[in-house]
Amino acid sequence: MIIKNLNALGIFGDASLNSVETAVITTDGVDVREYVANATFMYPEELFSAIRAILNKRFVRYDDLETDPQIAQLKKDISAFYAQIIAQIADEYAVDIVGIDGLTVKNDAENQCSYQLEDGHLLEQMLNRKIITHFHKADLLSGGQAAPLIPSFLSALSATAEKPALFIDIENITSLTYIGETGELVAFDAAPGTAFLDDWTFRHAHMQTDYNGKLGITGQIQSSIVQTMLRHKVLLRTPPKSLDMTCFFDKREHLEGLSLEDGTATATCFIAEAIYQAGLDFLPCIPANIYLCGEGSKNPTLVRFVKQAFLPREVKHIQNLNRHISCIGAQSTAYNAVRRLFSLPLTYPSTTGVHQPITGGEIYDIR
Repeated sequence: MIIKNLNALGIFGDASLNSVETAVITTDGVDVREYVANATFMYPEELFSAIRAILNKRFVRYDDLETDPQIAQLKKDISAFYAQIIAQIADEYAVDIVGIDGLTVKNDAENQCSYQLEDGHLLEQMLNRKIITHFHKADLLSGGQAAPLIPSFLSALSATAEKPALFIDIENITSLTYIGETGELVAFDAAPGTAFLDDWTFRHAHMQTDYNGKLGITGQIQSSIVQTMLRHKVLLRTPPKSLDMTCFFDKREHLEGLSLEDGTATATCFIAEAIYQAGLDFLPCIPANIYLCGEGSKNPTLVRFVKQAFLPREVKHIQNLNRHISCIGAQSTAYNAVRRLFSLPLTYPSTTGVHQPITGGEIYDIR
């Protein structure tokens, strides 16, 4: 197969509970030649409500998800929403391939279940375009944790950066990617992310998130509650590990009884402290070069708390390294789609615990 530069569109549904990220890049799956465009699309209110309803249900097995009529309808509706977005973007930028990493409603590597809300076959039929989805499955079936999927992209992005370097990617779940002096990768899902915070603000104020961190900055942090939540069993588990965004919801009860502002401040502090604790416990070291990215980097209060946790080291935004980085989840999904097309690895023993470096993603192309 001839490896060449392609225009790839990435759709990333796991940035937050209320929106989907998109990005177009030009890449050969090794280097990124151009960052073309990016945008964020809010879910329609009815679709957002349906997603919220699903998160309140308990699914034990993969088969439970596959046979649930509510899930089946939601997959169709989300895929139709994705199709509208793709149709709007793809022709304008002469897109060659579309990669989709949909919203993860359950991730349980122990029971070999990683379930994303997307239907690649339906999307290929609707759009008559080459679609790659289900990037998690091959890793999961090969003994891996199915996440995180961003390290290959971060490795390419940081090719000229000073090493060692640490990347903190705060999405629904927070992952850490450590790149050593010779390029070695260590990565794992490390801590709660925006989903934990968004769940609090939505249930108590019907706000989809803490916009601009205004609630968190005005509230009082309840340090004793933060310390209690930091003893969560999944935070103490040694990597490799991947996390389900709902796995921290059992700690919600500790926030009940607090004011909206105090609960938001405490939840935000919990996220920041859990990130720092994971780095301290499980990385080879916490390097001087630390970069923050993802949806959570848009919340100035969360950014402030993360920076405070890592003092005296300086935490910079990833755009200090590359000003074109925005919607990093979508950009990495586009990059991974091209890597899959050219059979290049996405995951490694040191990032997901998979037995050997492997590629991943199912290709839908009936043309």
